[in-house]
Amino acid sequence: MNISSAKKGSKVRFCHRGGWDGEYERAAKILKHNGEYVVERVDIYQSSTDVFLQGFKESFNSVFFEDVYGNEDGVDYAQIRKLTNVPFTEFVRERVKSATFLREMEHSFISVDDFGCDPNDPEADEPDSPVVVVDVKVRGALYTFWFNTETDLYDYTILGEDAVTRYLTISKGERPEFPGIYTYESE
Repeated sequence: MNISSAKKGSKVRFCHRGGWDGEYERAAKILKHNGEYVVERVDIYQSSTDVFLQGFKESFNSVFFEDVYGNEDGVDYAQIRKLTNVPFTEFVRERVKSATFLREMEHSFISVDDFGCDPNDPEADEPDSPVVVVDVKVRGALYTFWFNTETDLYDYTILGEDAVTRYLTISKGERPEFPGIYTYESE
């Protein structure tokens, strides 16, 4: 759960992760595993964070929850989360929120580049791991994000020279060709 963005009304899912001895068992007596709940407030302390849920008096350890994603500003974050992981989903979400603060959202596409490989073809070489590509077109700019499903590496571009063709295609409301070459910022 991203405690810094958890605001009143945001949705979280109760799951079994971490916590102190007996905390999960206490919480599991009250909450349903994989149940979705609405945040009332979050209290952040030096070494822990308490989550208060609407309809409950008790507070719960933040490690028991993960964010529930939905469609925001025309971007399907639930689909991005399903195909990738939480850090990438938050990475995309933060940049799109910044972009749409001053610019109007126009189009978004979520695609999986499997490099044209058929996983059922016995004659084919071992295919590269699929790359999830998220294109977000706001007025005057195209953001292209990519996530390697094997290494969990990700990065993005904002309407660079390599993105001009994608920009023009998406401006027409059409799905673009895959970039084909993906780079990742080194650690």
